[in-house]
Amino acid sequence: MRFFKWLHPGLHIKRWLFLFGLGMMCTSFGIVLTFNYQWIGQVEEWTFRLLYEATGHYNYTVLASLGIVILLAGILIMGWSTRRLIRTMLGVIMPNESENLSELILSNMKLSKGPKVVVIGGGTGLSVMLRGLKTKTYNLTAVVTVADDGGSSGRIRQDLDIIAPGDLRNCLVALADKEGLMEKLFAHRFGGSGNLSGHSFGNLFIAALIEVLGDVEGAMDATSKVLKVRGKVIPSSADKILLNAEMVDGTIVQGESQIPKAHGKIKRVFTTPEHPRAVQSAVDAIRDADAIVLGPGSLYTSIMPNLCIPDIAAAVRDSKAKKIYICNVMTQPGETDGYSVADHVKAIERQAGAPVIDFVMANNGNVDPAILQKYAAAGQYPVQIDKKEIHKTGATLIQADLVNRETGATHDTNKLADVLFDLINALRTDLSPELLHYYLKRYNLKHPRR
Repeated sequence: MRFFKWLHPGLHIKRWLFLFGLGMMCTSFGIVLTFNYQWIGQVEEWTFRLLYEATGHYNYTVLASLGIVILLAGILIMGWSTRRLIRTMLGVIMPNESENLSELILSNMKLSKGPKVVVIGGGTGLSVMLRGLKTKTYNLTAVVTVADDGGSSGRIRQDLDIIAPGDLRNCLVALADKEGLMEKLFAHRFGGSGNLSGHSFGNLFIAALIEVLGDVEGAMDATSKVLKVRGKVIPSSADKILLNAEMVDGTIVQGESQIPKAHGKIKRVFTTPEHPRAVQSAVDAIRDADAIVLGPGSLYTSIMPNLCIPDIAAAVRDSKAKKIYICNVMTQPGETDGYSVADHVKAIERQAGAPVIDFVMANNGNVDPAILQKYAAAGQYPVQIDKKEIHKTGATLIQADLVNRETGATHDTNKLADVLFDLINALRTDLSPELLHYYLKRYNLKHPRR
């Protein structure tokens, strides 16, 4: 049965086996012509004599059957030998994958043809979503904020005068082909009381590469090769960005890590410098995307910093791709206290400078009351879904069970990826109107406005 898996449509094996067989036929015919084709007639005569001696007469049916058997045997031998040759060669390069090679090839080919998806954000929420998305497509780009100024990232940023590596590290690990030892290593924080105390190994690794290569994008590419990342991770800017928030009362709070601690109502966020430069590859990815996903993550400290970069915001506005916002399950103290889903959408569109959100995904799954009580003690409550206000924004609301029951009121990586890709596949231009209608009906949706 394993052999027949090599004949599965899409592996591009059968065409090369056919070409290999054709080459063998040409080679055999050339040898016959070179060394006098008459010996073929001699072989045929010997075969007839053997059949005559065995049956007492010339049996052309048996001779034809024998020819078919030899032909099939030749094809099987060529196929088997080709398969063994491929397994031997790849067994050296990929020793742990040789047993499931046909499945691996088919899976990689399918994922490499997947839609071009760009996700914009930062923080833990983004890395949770990326773990699910990497199983859907390899054409995945994460445009990540670099405004973090707390913890290990903040110290590295201050000491080495480079961008904050923390959110970049989380996304790289989330997109790693196989998470395991390298994930633990990159997430490891040094103990003790010295200068290394509290630092993440992954942050130091990225910082070292930035200094060695002198280029942030080069450091990302090098780290991606080490982790065998599926997709790309690109910082939204190579500039050192300081995130500021203007509160409703006029107070200015400086620093991403300080904004939630102010416990005020945020009017707007802005950066220092006022107009940071975007990384061009991030802008190009947004413009070429089939779908753009914002969030999940902290509204003002993970998503907004990317939209504070003029070229990033312009690329989002100008892109023809559908824009999908993944709303948080719970409000965040000091950032989105009392916010509804529509409030999140309106805040993003104010920052983007246009009504850019086409779809907004919100959780309608039940959360354990005991878990809700723990969140409430920390000042966090479920984000309310206000359908009428969402409709006024022009965005289409998608409600689905998106929570992970085991970890609490947080997004489940697989549930989120499944619902998101149902929508993205429905919106791809190569799908028929009937299939688009099926996907939209599945989530009780109307056709998108744009």
